[in-house]
Amino acid sequence: MSADSTALVAQPIVADRKTVGWPIAVIAGVAYALIVLCMWGSFATSSGMGYETGFPYLSETLHGGQGFLYEADPFRIFASAFYHLAYLLSGLLGIQGSFTAYQIVYAALWWGRGILMFLIIRRLAPNAAILPFSIGALTLVHASDGALQWVGLINVFGFIFWMLLAVYTLVVALQQVSAVSAAVYIALACCFEYLCLWSYESPLFILVSAPIVLAFLVRPRSWSRASLLFAIWYAVPVRYLYLTYLRYSSLGVTYQASVIRKTWSAYTILGDLAFNVEHSLSFWSWGTTADPHMRPDRIFLLSTAAVGIFVLAGLIIALLRNSRGIRREPLQSSRLWYLLGVGVVFLVLSFPAYLLLGETRNSWRTQFLSGVGAAMVFGTVISLVARLIPNGRFRSIFAIVIAAPLIWLGAETAIERGAYHRWVWEGHLRGVQEVLRAAPRVQEETVVVMVGIPKAADPFGDDYWFDMALRLAYPRTQVAGVYYYEDGTPNSGDNLELQGRQWKWDEKHTASLIRLADVDKTLVLEYEADGPAKVLPTIPPFVCKEPCDNQEYVPLTRIIGPPPSPEALRRYGPL
Repeated sequence: MSADSTALVAQPIVADRKTVGWPIAVIAGVAYALIVLCMWGSFATSSGMGYETGFPYLSETLHGGQGFLYEADPFRIFASAFYHLAYLLSGLLGIQGSFTAYQIVYAALWWGRGILMFLIIRRLAPNAAILPFSIGALTLVHASDGALQWVGLINVFGFIFWMLLAVYTLVVALQQVSAVSAAVYIALACCFEYLCLWSYESPLFILVSAPIVLAFLVRPRSWSRASLLFAIWYAVPVRYLYLTYLRYSSLGVTYQASVIRKTWSAYTILGDLAFNVEHSLSFWSWGTTADPHMRPDRIFLLSTAAVGIFVLAGLIIALLRNSRGIRREPLQSSRLWYLLGVGVVFLVLSFPAYLLLGETRNSWRTQFLSGVGAAMVFGTVISLVARLIPNGRFRSIFAIVIAAPLIWLGAETAIERGAYHRWVWEGHLRGVQEVLRAAPRVQEETVVVMVGIPKAADPFGDDYWFDMALRLAYPRTQVAGVYYYEDGTPNSGDNLELQGRQWKWDEKHTASLIRLADVDKTLVLEYEADGPAKVLPTIPPFVCKEPCDNQEYVPLTRIIGPPPSPEALRRYGPL
């Protein structure tokens, strides 16, 4: 077969066992795993979670299957599912609490996104091979989001995984000959829809549009049955929209409502949408201009390896596909153009939920979902360009060659982002290590106060994350923390105030484990640029709202000798 685009014929799309072939899927899966390894492997054991650490803490304090449910927000009840899976995996691997297990789950979901895109496009174009392979690989290296490789965002990779599983099982349901098989697959599709939407709301628009835009590509055997399947599919988003209406029409303020945008003019919203779509497609501008935080030669080597894997696997797939004797068919480009249109629709519909937010142009957490549509656009455009080659035998090779620079640039940016987030983690790690070196373990109900934090290089970012880090550093211990900068000013998130002889919760910020404590429960540490933090013999005046009462402040009684807990050593060691 010459070009993949010639495989997109106008007949009903039913997966042909002879044309699908498991060897091609295996080669694609192995290639995707190796590409992910090139981008992620350098950070698997060296980059942890400085933020979003509330999820590991919940896993550590809840029992059984409770950790899979994020009960703090019923609309995101499954937001903690993959975090808890990572926590359980750390126990199975004998590294309880280690962030390496979270990295493994993150990488598995990353790989899953690519292979699911391959399988979906393969279902829509069963005679094609390079097209689905390229789209799957381009999905993996889509790197327009600045938060890529921040392991704290496992849930983002998770809801995209659920979304693609839902779309895949929907397509399979529409292709079934048996009504029973169709019913089984649509039931699975609805389950994956539910897991997706109740993890995060942004895929709603893609899920609503999927049956409409995919129906003409799938060409179901029975439109009456397809209509019934669509009705079942839409039951989940309709239920979600109804519950959302009830939630936001009632009294009370939610986190989502607090970050809503203030400007609602159509011009501004369309401008924000155009900016995000353009950024998602502008692969040449994804790379960071700041310090890449990794040796350039290593980034080049890993990016080149990712491209080499893609090219080699693509050539093998092309040869294998041709060797299977797939019949030549008349060139039908209309379906390829329609697939391009589907990609554009999915790309545009990746952003409406984010356009409701006040910050829509920072490309932080808002660009992940668009990788699905962007990869479809890139892949189909490449196939259309490859059709310009007169000799059909070389079109697949030409398509691989065109895609290679995109793979290289995407992989390079992904590696740079991974190096940046590891650099951020290393600053956080040093801060927590200083605490653990000075106080390997602490008594129950200890309030840890850290002073002298450099404002320009704050290793914690917010008191909430400092407080969470203390909970993970001292598991099974009631502990709380606040910190102050070098100039004596508190962090904006500090939630405890020392009033005379007592620490009290200010009732403005998120409450810590300790809301009320006497001054004798205090441990004040001074941040040092190198080495362990210093235990201060008196409480600095800027910590006290009233004149400090140092008579009952006995810091050394709050410290328990080494070693730190095994979980702390796995998370923040070696010390």
